[in-house]
Amino acid sequence: MTARFGGPDGSAIVHEYFIQDGGAERCAVEFAILLPTARIYTTFFDESRFGGRIAPERVRSWVLQRFIGPTRHFRALLPAYPLYFSFLRIEQASLVLSSSIAFTKAVRVAPGAIHVSYVYTPMRYAWDLDTYLDGSSFSRSSRIAVRTIRPVLQLWDRCTSRRPDVIVAISQTVRQRIKDRWGRDSEVIYPPVDVSEIIATGEDDGFYLVAARLLAYRRIDLAVLACTRLGRSLIVVGNGPERAALAAMAGPTVQFVGHVDRERLVRYFQTCRAYIVPGVEDFGIAPVEAMAAGKPIIAFGRGGAAETVVDGETGLHVEEPTVDAFAAAIVRSEEMVWDPSVIRARAEVFDRSVFILRWRELIERLGMGRHLSSQAWSTVTSPEPEVES
Repeated sequence: MTARFGGPDGSAIVHEYFIQDGGAERCAVEFAILLPTARIYTTFFDESRFGGRIAPERVRSWVLQRFIGPTRHFRALLPAYPLYFSFLRIEQASLVLSSSIAFTKAVRVAPGAIHVSYVYTPMRYAWDLDTYLDGSSFSRSSRIAVRTIRPVLQLWDRCTSRRPDVIVAISQTVRQRIKDRWGRDSEVIYPPVDVSEIIATGEDDGFYLVAARLLAYRRIDLAVLACTRLGRSLIVVGNGPERAALAAMAGPTVQFVGHVDRERLVRYFQTCRAYIVPGVEDFGIAPVEAMAAGKPIIAFGRGGAAETVVDGETGLHVEEPTVDAFAAAIVRSEEMVWDPSVIRARAEVFDRSVFILRWRELIERLGMGRHLSSQAWSTVTSPEPEVES
């Protein structure tokens, strides 16, 4: 039977952009599997990177893609995204699932349709601007411009937060932000981690690891400076606007490897000594993947890491976001004996099967189970573990 996209009883998925791999994009790909006949709406779609995971014929991108392609300068167009998604109306879908980094929750749906929004965090540019800009390489004019429009962004973010019928947060941390900033409650479904893909080999090549987009608010500088001070080897995986600034402050023991393929990233997880989370994560998939490899996590004890990392058992919580505190935690971690089986067991709480099960339960509870893939359901083979909030 030919799949019907966006028909009278169809479903739709909306995601900001498919340009680079990240936790949000991983979730959006999972939604495409979960809802196999859903039309997918976005701004930019890089077929060379995502075409093997999402059939390009399912995707409807905005008109700019026809002229400039999936540009790596997509962030320069951020001011246009609120307008685009505010006026995007999805008429022929009874279920719309928006995967919302900042903007897609604003889409309009047909009367009687159900709009479920999976929210990674309320718009960071509106509510966490100082954290986003501090230490960044943004120009003075850019800083002035974004500070000027911040009140407008906050108003837009709050107003459009009323459009979804159901809001799902990626963590208890984000759930609290949603309540504080939007005045709405939400339920929590943690993002998927493919624990079975990663084998705990017990190898330790003596280096520390960070894998993240190199943005200022991630505070990668703390890991770089702490390892430089201690003379510890650090591998930094990922690209971003702060790479040059981070490289300038790094000592000879710090190596920047940029984007790496999945196989190589998994090997880094398996062979590192420990994984470092220096900033506040909304959830943090990469640290859980490192735990799947049996590796301890050295994390700032706020945000998602406070929910995923058990202090003293699967890693250490660092109480202050300073170089001194992270350097001390690194030394302390080297004095401790870690049990890889305990660490991996914690990662299994956040396995992909749990994500699929929770979303299937939610969609069926809303009376929309006909949109689901039986294949996605068949991948769930175990009951949902208990997760501490």
